[in-house]
Amino acid sequence: LENKQKEVIYVGRLDYMQKRVYRIIDTWKLLQEKYPDWKLSIIGVGEEEESLKKQVSSLNLKNISFEGYQKPNEYYKRASLLVLASEFEGFPLVLAECMSFGVVPVVYASYPAVYDIIRDDENGKIVNPENGLFVTELMAKALDNLMNDEKKRNNMAKSAIETAIKDFSIDAIYRQWIDLFNNLNI
Repeated sequence: LENKQKEVIYVGRLDYMQKRVYRIIDTWKLLQEKYPDWKLSIIGVGEEEESLKKQVSSLNLKNISFEGYQKPNEYYKRASLLVLASEFEGFPLVLAECMSFGVVPVVYASYPAVYDIIRDDENGKIVNPENGLFVTELMAKALDNLMNDEKKRNNMAKSAIETAIKDFSIDAIYRQWIDLFNNLNI
């Protein structure tokens, strides 16, 4: 954790239908003044890239970089937080990946699998919909609480690593498959 920087990352496709990256940019607008020493790195490509860059420009936002398509490991090593504001997901692998590096995920709860991956306020933060809708202010508040509290962030990062090892490592998945095969009544 000593290599962690004041960096929030998004890793994924830049599309409107599913990923809704514009929500992350709207959220950053609410945080940038309070946290001028933090940055947001957007890692990925997609059809919404140009419109997202225009959004950043029109809102006059600072400390946001579009990194394009990259292998995310170097970002995972240094980032403190990952934000995901998708409208829907299956099992987003990016969560297990980032947690294994001690990156604390802050995730919009628009899909059931989030509760299988994250234990709210323990190894990540789950932002629930309000009246079925994404609320920018709630996402900003969740990020603010972690950006403002290094001790809490580090404790959650340690818990995220433990969860990744216990639940998502190759050995853990192997054991689950073996248990499944052993319990088949064939």
